[in-house]
Amino acid sequence: MSGEQGSKGKEPPQDQSQLQTKVVALADRFGNKFYVGNAGDLWVPPFPLPADVDYRDIVRKTRDMEVRDGDVLICSYPKTGTHWSSFIIDMLMRKSTTHVEKSYGLLEMGVVLKADQLPSPRQLNTHLPFRHVPKQAFDKKIKIVLLLRNPKDVLVSFYHHSKSLEGNLGWSGSFEHFFRYEMEVGGYYGHMLDYMMDWQDGLEAHPDVKVHFVVFEDLKADPVGSVMKLNDYLETGCSKELCEEISKACGFNTLKKAREELMPEFVKGLFKDRTPTFYRKGDVGDWKNHFTVAMNEQFDAEYKRRMSNYKTSFKYTL
Repeated sequence: MSGEQGSKGKEPPQDQSQLQTKVVALADRFGNKFYVGNAGDLWVPPFPLPADVDYRDIVRKTRDMEVRDGDVLICSYPKTGTHWSSFIIDMLMRKSTTHVEKSYGLLEMGVVLKADQLPSPRQLNTHLPFRHVPKQAFDKKIKIVLLLRNPKDVLVSFYHHSKSLEGNLGWSGSFEHFFRYEMEVGGYYGHMLDYMMDWQDGLEAHPDVKVHFVVFEDLKADPVGSVMKLNDYLETGCSKELCEEISKACGFNTLKKAREELMPEFVKGLFKDRTPTFYRKGDVGDWKNHFTVAMNEQFDAEYKRRMSNYKTSFKYTL
């Protein structure tokens, strides 16, 4: 690596264009150049920000933001089913199966700067690790949904998503290079395994706050049951019949088609050929088509070393 994550990383080049977004240019050990937003103790995607705001400001504002009763906070590492669960939750909150054009941008994309203008009840989304989520979410005990997915499929999905993005948000290297980078360094939002352990430790320190887990593989295997559990946790009061209809409306192919029709043009412009990959396959077990035997052995050894106390188990095939 030509830089290290967090406070030891390079400072952004001091020209006006870079000062507007605080972007750091780095390279992995294979020479693949990539860009990160320097947020202090972690890297975030280099989302465009106003000239007078940097990524450290965004993280601080997210941590200190005013939370309202009725807010729903959705927390997830990238590619764990964020869009899928977000639209299910939106339909439950609206008691409707209608697909509407509605932005679920991440707080750290700059949404936090205008969050006070959003009408209640708000759906707040973030990929930030536990230590940076809004403090008041736990103080006020709002509804918090944590999304999880087997980490092998997360790596594959994150690679394809990154590969499809244009410009500073994209990744140009191979899957092997991406795998090595993520396993050895940890990219946006820190190492994926640290993210998972930090959430477990954080929740154990707040036993009085009930957080609902949505596990991607469970949602895939039993979508109706998963929607009904969300309905019960969120206390949205939807009937079993409506939960079944919401499950159908948020089926992979139905949701993909609807979102492609409603997706704003500026979002499409972030992707190569203006083709977003928020909904690529939605499969369980696609990692088998990408991991070599050596990669799988390395991952399993690293997981065993770092996650011996982790209590959530995953299905790697269905």
